Amino acid sequence: MKNLNLLLPGLIAGFCSAALGIGGGAILVSALILFFNYGIKRSIGTSLAVIVPTAFVGIIVHYIIKSGNIKFLIALFIIMGSIIGAKFGAELANKMSSKLLTKLFASLLLFVGLKLIGIINFPAEAVSNTSAYPLLAILGLVTGSASALFGIGGGVIMVPVLNLFFGLSIHEAVATSLTVILPTTLAGATFHKKFNNIDTEAIKFLIPASVIGAVFGAIAANILPATTLQIAFGIFMILCSIKIFMQEE
Repeated sequence: MKNLNLLLPGLIAGFCSAALGIGGGAILVSALILFFNYGIKRSIGTSLAVIVPTAFVGIIVHYIIKSGNIKFLIALFIIMGSIIGAKFGAELANKMSSKLLTKLFASLLLFVGLKLIGIINFPAEAVSNTSAYPLLAILGLVTGSASALFGIGGGVIMVPVLNLFFGLSIHEAVATSLTVILPTTLAGATFHKKFNNIDTEAIKFLIPASVIGAVFGAIAANILPATTLQIAFGIFMILCSIKIFMQEE
C-alpha cells in the first residue's frame, strides 16, 4: 500500500517537471520526507533517480511539439559546468549532517515558493554575447551542485535565470532547462548510488507515474499560461517548507 501511495507524488512531480522545467525534485523530496518518513539523504538520492527518465520524456514531448524551444548550444555550456557541480553536491550532501541538510532544503523550498508567487524578484539585466558562454558554465556549476545537494533538477534556478538574463522566452527556458536536467540528475543519481541513497523499490512506482505526469505537463506547458500553475506550486512549496521546519523543531 505504501508503494502504491507513491503514485500520486510521482504523477504531480512529473507534471510540474515538464510544465515548469524544474525537474520535480522539490515535490518528491518533500513528499518522501513528510508523508513517507524517509531520511533527507535517501529522499534526495531517490528523487534524482526518478527525475532522470522524467526529464527525458519531457524533453521528447517538448521537442515533438516545438523543437525550436530547446536551445541546444546554451544547454551544452550549462551541462559542462553542471556535471562537475553534481559531483561536488553529492559529496557535500553525504558529508553534511541530516539535520542541517533538512533545514537548508526547507530554506530552499521557501525561497523557491516566494520566487514563484512573485514576492522575491531580481533586477533583470541582459548578459552580453561576449560573456554569455562562460556565465552559462558557471550557471551549470551552481545548478549541478544544488541538484545533487538537494535532490532537485536545478530548474528552479535555471528557468528564471535563462528567462531574465539570457533572453529566452519562458517556453524556451523550460524546454532548455529540462535538457540540462537530464545529464545533471543522471550524474547526481550515479554519485548518490555509491552512497546507497536510492530506494530501488520505491522508484519502480515513482518512475512510471512521473513519466505519465511529464507527458501531460509538457503538453500543458505549451498550451496553458504558466502563471496560475507557478503560483499554485509556489504556495505548495511554502507550506511544505513550514511543515518541514516544524518537524525539525
